[in-house]
Amino acid sequence: METWTGAFPQLLAAYEHKERFYGIWDATTRLQAEAALDEWIATIPKSQKEVWSDLVRAVGNWREETMTYFETDMPVTNAYTESINRLAKDKNREGRGYSFEVMRARMLYTTKHKKKAPTAKVSPFYKKTIGYGLPDFAEELNYGVDLSTI
Repeated sequence: METWTGAFPQLLAAYEHKERFYGIWDATTRLQAEAALDEWIATIPKSQKEVWSDLVRAVGNWREETMTYFETDMPVTNAYTESINRLAKDKNREGRGYSFEVMRARMLYTTKHKKKAPTAKVSPFYKKTIGYGLPDFAEELNYGVDLSTI
């Protein structure tokens, strides 16, 4: 990274400005966050105004909703909602011409996208007796994909 930013000063300026944008989220109050955002917008390098214009416009359009993040006791995002929306789009892409009712049913009644509780499984590679007075760890929790479904 240092080689690239050393060779290209504009890249270094863009990288540092991106890091300052991430710094906005370190604010603890809405007022601090709004001040940090305003400062970030004001300090965009003149040669890079065009590069940052889409982000500045998006932040401007969603400023009220974005700044609400700093007003709650426990800051939350809509990442879960966006994840479910992505799953719905993927389901729609799997077929063609689904009606709303069919898409709704697929999302509500299929279980592929829902988290499953880990299940205890016996490892076929682990022997029941291991010797040396060590406990038997034949039962293990499986947090991954069940290999039989692949």
